[in-house]
Amino acid sequence: MRRGFHGGLSLLFITLLALAAGAEPRFEVSLDQTTVRVGESATLTMTFTDCNPGAPNVPQIPGLQFSGGGSFTQYSNDNGQTSVQASYTVEVQPTHAGDFVIPAMTVDAGGTRLTSRALTLKAVQGNAPQNNSGPETAMVRVAPGVTRMYLGQVIPIEIQCYFLNNVDRPQMPQFNGNNFIIGALPTNPDRSRSQQGNNLYNCFNFRTTATATRAGVQSLGPVNWSMNEWYGQRDIFGRLSRTRPLTVTSDPVQITVLPIPTNGAPASFHGAIGKFALAQYDAGPVSVNVGDPITLKIRIAGTGSFDTVALPASEQEWREFKTYPATSKFEPSDAMQMQGSKYFEQVITPLNAEVKQLPAFAFSFFDPATAAFHTLNHAPVPLSVHAIAATPQPTVIASSASAPESQQENQDIVHIKPLAGAVAMAAPPLVRQPWFLALQILPPLAWVCALFWRRQKEKLANSPRLRRHRDVARKVREGLAQLPAQAAANDAAQFHATILRLLQEQLGERLDLPGPAITEAVLDDIKGLDAGALALLRELFRACDQYRYTPEHTSQALASLIPKVKTALDALQKMPGAGEGAGRAVLQGAGVALLLLAGANAARAQAVGDLFLQSNKLYEEGKYSQSAAGYEQLLRTGQVSPAIYFNAGNAWFKAGEIGRAIYDYRRAEQLAPRDPDIRANLGIARAKAGATAASLPGGKWTRWVARLTLNEWALAASCAAALFFLVLAARQFSPAFGKSSAGLPGLLAAAAVWLLICLSLSVNQRLLEKTAICTQTEAVARRGPMEVSQSAFTAHDGQEMSVLGRDGDWLQVSDALHQIGWLPAKDVAQIP
Repeated sequence: MRRGFHGGLSLLFITLLALAAGAEPRFEVSLDQTTVRVGESATLTMTFTDCNPGAPNVPQIPGLQFSGGGSFTQYSNDNGQTSVQASYTVEVQPTHAGDFVIPAMTVDAGGTRLTSRALTLKAVQGNAPQNNSGPETAMVRVAPGVTRMYLGQVIPIEIQCYFLNNVDRPQMPQFNGNNFIIGALPTNPDRSRSQQGNNLYNCFNFRTTATATRAGVQSLGPVNWSMNEWYGQRDIFGRLSRTRPLTVTSDPVQITVLPIPTNGAPASFHGAIGKFALAQYDAGPVSVNVGDPITLKIRIAGTGSFDTVALPASEQEWREFKTYPATSKFEPSDAMQMQGSKYFEQVITPLNAEVKQLPAFAFSFFDPATAAFHTLNHAPVPLSVHAIAATPQPTVIASSASAPESQQENQDIVHIKPLAGAVAMAAPPLVRQPWFLALQILPPLAWVCALFWRRQKEKLANSPRLRRHRDVARKVREGLAQLPAQAAANDAAQFHATILRLLQEQLGERLDLPGPAITEAVLDDIKGLDAGALALLRELFRACDQYRYTPEHTSQALASLIPKVKTALDALQKMPGAGEGAGRAVLQGAGVALLLLAGANAARAQAVGDLFLQSNKLYEEGKYSQSAAGYEQLLRTGQVSPAIYFNAGNAWFKAGEIGRAIYDYRRAEQLAPRDPDIRANLGIARAKAGATAASLPGGKWTRWVARLTLNEWALAASCAAALFFLVLAARQFSPAFGKSSAGLPGLLAAAAVWLLICLSLSVNQRLLEKTAICTQTEAVARRGPMEVSQSAFTAHDGQEMSVLGRDGDWLQVSDALHQIGWLPAKDVAQIP
């Protein structure tokens, strides 16, 4: 079985070598560190590329001991070319200090002789423990992943800190030296124990990265490490009595930094260093009109210095397109951020209908492992670009007339929406509406009522009245069961005595009076019984009284009284209350009101739809100013929807009113923050206004909270809080539910608190922090709220500013550069 397994591996290896046919075999050797301390070891790695003659024989060198060993195979694919690397490792340990040379090794690979380069290993005493003076308390060393690197290459390094148990309060290591950029040290390093000489040390291993900024032989380090050392005499408990500061310093490590070769560098190489792959290249849409946006999404994955990874830019290749600045995002997959993916997203627009394809994509990088350039390619993407017919130009007579609206037309925005969508009356947000705030009291009130009910139930369970109620109910059941037997036996005396006793017990329980004291006279004071029930009770009382004078009764006559007794007792137990008719009338009135309201909404929706369609028609005819006026008229009536604001923004944009367009896009975004069309057109309008970023108030968290509307956050927080109190109420009604849901209230409380925090951020952004947008070509912001005040800065059409205050018809604003000034309110549109 084992022989077949090895045979399969050999066949797979031969197949991969066949795929790599034509590649030049190589043999390389390397040391993971060129300077070690006596007693420690370095790893010698012998790597064969596109060949595998087997593990070579390492020459015997006086003063060096070779032990252990391992092997591994790595396969890679670069643009369809398969490469195989077989590596063998050996541990090298010096027996004394000095400089050692590992000579070049020669192997035979299928008739081709391959020779490696010679290596030098230096062994030093350094901070290693000395047997004649006792062990060192602490020591630190720098262990780079390689000792030969390229300028701009990022390499892994380790800072190994060894210390005995008499060390207290160790500090973070401090890296000294220039010509290297050192990555951040982890606050939680790897911890282990290590045998150094004859002593067992604790070890902190800080893993980070280093990037060379200068070519040549450079010193990496030294590293200083400070701590407190306990020393002196030990007390009776074995503890040292005194401390002193201690700082240990590592030996610097010499790194050979090579410049990146310029010979053979591709034209698409812009400094990327590492080993990368083109993991994604998408472009869409591919069928557009002239001026419509196309989004490129590119992901480059691999290992290396991602700070050097950037999109290639060639104005010659993209001369038929208008390009916007690309955005990028890096997502690491390891703690040192050497591996991961970098995402790019760029918007471009074709300038004419002759464009047939996107240019081919080429990204080049330099691989330090192979000391060679590599290029990642993607074929051109076919495009279908449609021309847009020009609108006839009207003749301009008056010199004061504005430019023809068709000249303002720009096709790089998403088209208007054909339907108005869900139209609603403009209203304050839910957090400002009294009915919504009052509604929040109901769930806590339900919980308080449930808690009160539970306590009352426990209280009544031990009350005499409740016991009497249950006892009377039992007596009534038993008495009613006895009456048929007594009537059948014609036992009139016992029959009438049972009836009288049942009536007295039931009336006494309801009136909280002793049963024997109940007579027919108490019926005059009973409230809540109808006349029929009272008459029936009087008849029964009189029948019991008259029995004394007419004791002769037949069984049939006695049995005829039993249904009347049951009816009377049921009436006493139920005693229905008044007000049902009034409640029914209220419900009927509410239904009529809802029907009238629905009819009014239908009529209003019809009127909104007509004006909306008229404005859409004006837009399609190129009458953008008239179309925008129609949308604004609709908005002034209080009818709002994301589609109305969006179309109004489009009309203002086409009419050249960028500030008004941004204002309407912002209002649409407040109602539908996740609509991609709104976000796209808002970004284009901001770019046309010359703004690189929106001057929105708040930071990263408030911008994240803006993904939901204020009403959505209010409803989510309200539902979470209501569910929390309703669960608490249910636990009062059902003890079994309380036991089975022990952790549920905690989870709901955490969710409610988190949603309330998000709601507070949304309230702060939506209601407290205001934004104003300049709607004039140029508006002078002054140092005071007067026309005669000195100018502070000039705001341009579409510029977004934060509102700091108001004084009459003047607004105090601050722009993205934190310039503060006063603008007339008529020159800006304020986001409410």
